[in-house]
Amino acid sequence: MGAKLGNRGGPMAEINVTPLIDVVLVLLVVFMVITPMLSSGMPVDLPVATSTNQVNDAGQFVVISVVENGDIAIEQEFVTLDTLIDGINVQYAKAAAKGATKEILIKGDAQLEYGKVREVMDKLAEYRITAVKLAANKGQ
Repeated sequence: MGAKLGNRGGPMAEINVTPLIDVVLVLLVVFMVITPMLSSGMPVDLPVATSTNQVNDAGQFVVISVVENGDIAIEQEFVTLDTLIDGINVQYAKAAAKGATKEILIKGDAQLEYGKVREVMDKLAEYRITAVKLAANKGQ
């Protein structure tokens, strides 16, 4: 039993899968690295709601996060209640430069008093921003 030499049997029909496996592994690593970066805003332990509408965030929201200690962040940048509107205007300007529009999504920590989230909503209402969405985890 030796190796086949020559071209007696026609073209070799075996597929070399090594480059395919290399490409698949590289894509797997890329998706593993990028996936955690896709969530917007600060990491927040969301409260559980009895009824929710599921919305996939594909970058169409300006995410305002109110974290457990009461700090406010727009996307990944912390702001104060007084500079909240300026930060939102910056995000709106960035979206407008790309030809997009964005809605407001508020993520409040489950351990936070509702009054802290309400302060953010009241500040938005002062500037006639009343169409906001509140993020929550779906209950059982």
